[in-house]
Amino acid sequence: MPQPVSRRVVLSGSTLVAATAMIQDAQAQGSWKPKRPIRVVVPYTAGGASDVTARLIAEGLHSQLGQPVLVENRPGATGIIGTETVARARPDGHTLALVASSHVVNAALFPALPYDPLRDFAPVILTARVHLVMVVPSSHPARGVPDFIDWAQAQGGRAAYASSGIGSNPHIFAADLLHRAGVKMEHIPYRGSTAAHADLLAGRTSMMFDAYAAVRPHVVAGALRAVAVAGPERTLLLPELATVAEGGFPGYGGTSWGCILAPAGTPTEAVEVLNTVAGVTLATLRLRERLALLGAEPAGGSPEALRIFMEQEQKRYAALVSALSIQGHM
Repeated sequence: MPQPVSRRVVLSGSTLVAATAMIQDAQAQGSWKPKRPIRVVVPYTAGGASDVTARLIAEGLHSQLGQPVLVENRPGATGIIGTETVARARPDGHTLALVASSHVVNAALFPALPYDPLRDFAPVILTARVHLVMVVPSSHPARGVPDFIDWAQAQGGRAAYASSGIGSNPHIFAADLLHRAGVKMEHIPYRGSTAAHADLLAGRTSMMFDAYAAVRPHVVAGALRAVAVAGPERTLLLPELATVAEGGFPGYGGTSWGCILAPAGTPTEAVEVLNTVAGVTLATLRLRERLALLGAEPAGGSPEALRIFMEQEQKRYAALVSALSIQGHM
């Protein structure tokens, strides 16, 4: 039975203007407002989903709060270097981080993290959910998850799958599926998903989970075949593509996500204003359309909802990393 696809209300231009006026009115009555430029640290390279999302939200923060918003890419050590700078920043609402789900995965991969992913940050808002898909070379016989599992079982451990690195979501999601299926395949980690594509396209590896935006050009060109969506539900971006769960693995569901964090101790008033402004921006049609090109859908919600979500995700990933015996490598 096909799973329902998610739908979200999109703000019109007039609604956005009204929401902005409400924010400005609240500030006029004494709520927090920035006194200098806001810095948004993205602890990953430029051009990825996190970076593009940060820049789109920065435009909204600037237009609604009246201060420049600077996006700073500080990649390195699976996001740890840039994230630590925010954990140590002054908690006054002027320094933020836009992190991906690897933020909580790192707690399981690296016991000696220089910060606590939950305790050292004030949650602001969940920004987006990034859809990953399972892809195979177009020459591969599998058309769906059951086909692939049957094929992989017959290989007796000789086939290999690719990932964007040890402990990455593509690694964890693929390893989880194979573990559930009781199938052995060799894991070939690469330095990023783009580096992994060449061997996958050539058939030297046989499968990969990756963000849809990353593999979309190859899928459209017919060089790769998408066989399943990793998330727990189908997506409007690919409504005809079944989920892994539908392919015989109920309960399976892997979705990457992004969120905005501030240093722990940031005043509640600042967090509330930033949450409201970012939420208005996430609901705009322009941002939704841009995120769709990245294979992502805008999220939103309250700071408290994000805190609960991050706690749940950290526990979930800790259990997965332990069950799959994955060890982190910086």
